[in-house]
Amino acid sequence: MLEINFRIKVFYHAARDLSFTKASRELNISQPAVSKHIQELENTIGQALFKRNGSRLVLTEAGSTLLESVQVIIQEYELADYKLGLLNNQVRGNLIIGASTTIAQYILPKIIAEFSSENPSVNIKLFTGNTAQVVRWLYERKIGLGFVEGIAEDQSLKYSKILDDQLIWVARNSHPLFDQEPISLEYAKQQEFIFREPGSGTNDIVFQKFKENGLHANELINRVQMSSSESIKQYIRYSNSIGILSRYAVKNELENGILRQIEIEGKEINRELYLVHLHGELSGLPKQFIRFLNQALKS
Repeated sequence: MLEINFRIKVFYHAARDLSFTKASRELNISQPAVSKHIQELENTIGQALFKRNGSRLVLTEAGSTLLESVQVIIQEYELADYKLGLLNNQVRGNLIIGASTTIAQYILPKIIAEFSSENPSVNIKLFTGNTAQVVRWLYERKIGLGFVEGIAEDQSLKYSKILDDQLIWVARNSHPLFDQEPISLEYAKQQEFIFREPGSGTNDIVFQKFKENGLHANELINRVQMSSSESIKQYIRYSNSIGILSRYAVKNELENGILRQIEIEGKEINRELYLVHLHGELSGLPKQFIRFLNQALKS
């Protein structure tokens, strides 16, 4: 396997996360060793690469310039390593993915497991965040592929639909709301809701749908926010709150009768799930993974 100069690799990890501590963990070396490698690189270049801004580590102009070039170098190294592996009928390399929580928790794990089983020489990392975080990671080049719910307005990213999804209203089976069937929207509005945190793609879609139906989120009772579907599901089990979650997220709970869907005519919320990456043609390992993913989703 091709290896980039280790000192450059140390700089890349420290600059990407703006943390010597994270770099030491990623590379399995001590923090003093990270500092030593950075200092030696700075001595070679003749310029400081980092500076302290209070308690925060920031890049100098020289550091930012070097990082831009190093990111390109690492991408080219990884593509070359991938191509060389193919000459020996071997798929190898590093695949770093970021995904919003619904996709990361309920769709990708099975696909990644199958891909990993077929390609044991590939190292895969999956980072989970909300849609806003995934988009930021792409810009920062911390990930090569992103999977999100909904499309951002920024045209510098390329989006491709991978799946249709539906957000449904759910509550625990014993919620008194189910004594009122058929359930009206006016009655449902009087209940307490639990929502995802700001920056969530799910929130954006739900609140836009509310607005289209003359309903504003600030009219609803909402005292609790949580950052994952799993947390929200557990909260709903022990409270009389209503959640609006992906059908993929609550599939097992609906089948087991733990949660129940609230049917309100005309209030279905359909959405699309997307692959997102920086503009430009995908190549190498990311392209192979997307081919595998598309085939898996069709089967």
